Amino acid sequence: MSKEATNKGSRNAPPRASAMVEALRGLGYSPATAIADIIDNSVAAGARTVSIHFGWNGINSHILIVDDGRGMDENQLDVAMRLGEKSPLDERDASDLGRFGLGLKTASFSQARRLTVASRRNGVTNTLRWDLDILLADRSGRWSLLEGPHPGSEKNFECLNELENGTAVLWENLDRIVAPGHDEQEFLDVSDRVERHLAMVFHRMIENRRLRLLINGHSIAPWNPFLEARLDTWRSGEDRFMVNGCLIRTEAFVLPHKDRLDNKTWEAAGGPDGWTAQQGFYVYRNDRLLLAGSWLGLGRGRSWTKDEPYRLARITARARPESGAADPAAPHRTLPN
Repeated sequence: MSKEATNKGSRNAPPRASAMVEALRGLGYSPATAIADIIDNSVAAGARTVSIHFGWNGINSHILIVDDGRGMDENQLDVAMRLGEKSPLDERDASDLGRFGLGLKTASFSQARRLTVASRRNGVTNTLRWDLDILLADRSGRWSLLEGPHPGSEKNFECLNELENGTAVLWENLDRIVAPGHDEQEFLDVSDRVERHLAMVFHRMIENRRLRLLINGHSIAPWNPFLEARLDTWRSGEDRFMVNGCLIRTEAFVLPHKDRLDNKTWEAAGGPDGWTAQQGFYVYRNDRLLLAGSWLGLGRGRSWTKDEPYRLARITARARPESGAADPAAPHRTLPN
């Protein structure tokens, strides 16, 4: 049967905006992983400093993420704010940590009902906004991408005036973070969890001075899973090999027993999820941690599990495209707190 016979016609069948976005909100982000995805975009834009501000005001609280990257002009911002504008099949820059062209939007929608992005390029600022409540109220199902910040939110973007280039991402209506009845301490607890996660995910970039992260005005210190500076940490030595044009570097570590560490060091080395949970492989791309503490389904017959006897074992696997190297000595700039 010919193609013409089986394809008699076609229809334009776009998804209803509010229904599609509400479905995307359930992709499994936590506040920490969502903010890490936003920072990935900052890194891809050449940012050296990213500042995260948790602003408490009850149910009107907000989170603001500002970087000093290249920024975007009007057309680039328009593309960045559209869902699925980039195909995962498109060739990406070696420094690009994204994949599906959805990270900014889906990460933001998972935590907030209003996303505003203001980007400054060569001294000119452009601003676009998604408001899920406006999409929900539109019975026609249109994808209404709004221009400018929400009335009353303009002050959050004044920090961009001090930069020639940069981008600010504002989350408002934080219905997945601040529920009615939540207090400021619960909001600060979220910021603490975010800080611990970012300290782990971006620790190599922070250590190499490729990136400076601030949260509510203070610098985030890196959390290195391997205690590499200690002489009593056992190291296998590094193996290197190429796969599809990427240099893969692996090394195994056995961390010191609790008896060799003071209580503060032992507690810190346990990581965000504790000693048993943090054992296994740590997989990096361009020094960004993608997977923390997993045995990757390895094992003959039965996959290895996270057991108490192996809690000191951690293995690094780092991938970097040949063209993706960055200068670790390059200077960084400081954003206003």
